[in-house]
Amino acid sequence: MRPRWHAPVDPECPIVRKYIDTLLNDPLTEAYGAPVNEIVAAFEDKHRPHCKRCAEYGAANIEVI
Repeated sequence: MRPRWHAPVDPECPIVRKYIDTLLNDPLTEAYGAPVNEIVAAFEDKHRPHCKRCAEYGAANIEVI
């Protein structure tokens, strides 16, 4: 498997916190067995380009997975 770069979003960003909190506290998320990791990754990919705070955080904390 080839390594991939991952730039995380800032966990203290208010938009990220609200999204994650809403997703994880929604009873349907668990009831349907939603793929939370995939949903969060898709959100991060859409959010990061529009949020300077998360873009800077991701650049400073880039990791190889």
